[in-house]
Amino acid sequence: MGTPHRFASLLPFALLALPTVAQNGPPDGFPGFPGGGFPGGPGGRGPMNETIEVLARFDADKNGRLDADERTLAREWLKENRPQRGGPGGPGGPGGPGGPPGFGPEGEGEDTADRHGKQVAPTDVKHHADAGLFDPDIVRTIFLEFPNADWFEELTAFYRTDVEVPAKATVDGKVYENVGAGFRGNTSFMMVRGKKKSFDLSFDFVNEDQTLLGARNLDLINANGDPSLVREMVHGWLANQFVPAPRTALMRVVVNGEDFGVYVAVQQFDKEFLDDHFGSKKGDRFKVPPDFGGNGGLRYLGDEPAAYKRSYQLKSKDNDAAWQGLVDLCAVLEQTPADRLEAILPQHLDVDGALMFLAIDNAVGDDDGYHSRASDYLLYRDPSGRFHPLARDNNEILLGARGGRGPGGPGAGGPPGGGAQGRQGPPDGGQPGGGPPGGGPGGRGGPGGRGGGPGSAATTPLGMATRADRPLLRRLLEVPAWRERYLADLRAIAQAMDEAKVAPRLQAWHDLIDPLMAVDVHSPQGYQAFANSFAKDENGKPGARSLLAVVAQRRKVILDDAAMAGDWPTVGDAKGQMVTGDDGAPALRVSCKADGAGSALLFVGQGAFGAFTAVPMTAGTGGAFTAVAKVAADVKTVRWYVEVKAANSPHVATAPVGNGAMPFVWKAKAAKADKK
Repeated sequence: MGTPHRFASLLPFALLALPTVAQNGPPDGFPGFPGGGFPGGPGGRGPMNETIEVLARFDADKNGRLDADERTLAREWLKENRPQRGGPGGPGGPGGPGGPPGFGPEGEGEDTADRHGKQVAPTDVKHHADAGLFDPDIVRTIFLEFPNADWFEELTAFYRTDVEVPAKATVDGKVYENVGAGFRGNTSFMMVRGKKKSFDLSFDFVNEDQTLLGARNLDLINANGDPSLVREMVHGWLANQFVPAPRTALMRVVVNGEDFGVYVAVQQFDKEFLDDHFGSKKGDRFKVPPDFGGNGGLRYLGDEPAAYKRSYQLKSKDNDAAWQGLVDLCAVLEQTPADRLEAILPQHLDVDGALMFLAIDNAVGDDDGYHSRASDYLLYRDPSGRFHPLARDNNEILLGARGGRGPGGPGAGGPPGGGAQGRQGPPDGGQPGGGPPGGGPGGRGGPGGRGGGPGSAATTPLGMATRADRPLLRRLLEVPAWRERYLADLRAIAQAMDEAKVAPRLQAWHDLIDPLMAVDVHSPQGYQAFANSFAKDENGKPGARSLLAVVAQRRKVILDDAAMAGDWPTVGDAKGQMVTGDDGAPALRVSCKADGAGSALLFVGQGAFGAFTAVPMTAGTGGAFTAVAKVAADVKTVRWYVEVKAANSPHVATAPVGNGAMPFVWKAKAAKADKK
């Protein structure tokens, strides 16, 4: 028991003259573009990722997908009926080749629309059939074959619709027929001027039993704005040490025989994700799309679920209990008195996981996360009714190293903390509804580059702790015990960001993809920007604009902060076993050893889900602590962790480091009758 681990293992389309928008989208224009604004951003009023429902209108045989003739009719209809904005599209224009016309501002990086990658065949690449899908030490190649030569135009036409285009995929020599494909993303689609768009693949598009190494769905990310191509990999590697988070892998993509270079494969938020990280496929899955309005940050919007359906998307089966649970969580966050929060909130929220989620978001300075936008993340409501916030879309972390983009010192936009022209949010106590973060001079993409460098989202451990429009962060940190655990989480993450640990990982990824990047004609930023992300100076130290230098800068900002001053305890050798108590009832007996601790608590959760109960531990000699907690006789899963408090400061330490976000787990052995 001494080893921490995770648990094993469309609505019908109304026949209207104009397309409807899923998830209660705006009625006055293209989804996310009311008033002609960029989706969810300045000029817009809501979240991105809303979808035009086209499928039911053209699915003549009612098989849930469109064949070639049906897609031809749908494309013609979209040309006439998709609301437009802005000027011309087409190759090299706003939004990249093929339109739809007027999508987004002018793209970033080089225009690669007219370039052609080299031809690659399945026999030209190494197979990795024995490796897991998210093995970080390999680069798999996926071959996608579309039936039409104009596959790019077709996928572009169906972008932001509910239509998938069938393709044949070949991976490690195995052929997967009828894989549903579509372009995905917001800026990764609209701001890339060439053909290297991000893909969303559904391996169970036709055959519900077809998976790619267990994955029914897979995102292939083009790493827009990240010339290193490994920021998403860094997040997956770092976050999964402490909290459930999307797993990642490097994958080369070949389309109709043409090399499109390296992508990042990202685990999708589906039932398989839940089973992988939580040991259950049950529960409700919410996606919180990018929303500069801040309403997706768990703000209380009243008692009616309808008010929340613009800012939250329920990706699992729609049900009233899920929406009511979300309303209740937001109400508890906003309305519970501070002295009652510690008792009430854990019944609605995985507080330990939320603290670690926020700590990761802060530590890596995610420019698309909770601190920066109060959106662009995930929510899992488990079978007990508690919510778990989870990260998503993590390629815009550690933005101080963008391969030399823009003026302004180390990385684009200057040193940590940004400045008047960086992308910082309003000061502590800023009010909601004030527009996008960084509303000052320059803003996003103004003078000084895109963003304020590392820490543009949160410059210090407690720098945004009183933001009125960040209720999850603000309310959790109002509780002294949770604030200290948050600081301990940040400290643990910063320690994991030590150069001795990060440098080998980054070098390994560089060496894996460097030969592929050298021949990638579709890379928007090009090979030199990639090389700059890993550059070293004349003394062999990380270059000022390198990704490793930014990791070091961010780590220093955390560890040198005044909130981290004082004595820190350590705890280890945590052991637990199920025993029979004096009264004959089962109990969990736990022991640990701590240094510099004045007191300790054992936190016990009975069952696979639910809140923890704190049990005081008894101090012994030599820093030893012990406790015994009664367990219900019918409980088959017990989760637990230990927290020790310093004798001479308020600081704490936990074992395991992931505390309740990734606790120790005891599971009863199944009886023979239970085995299948």
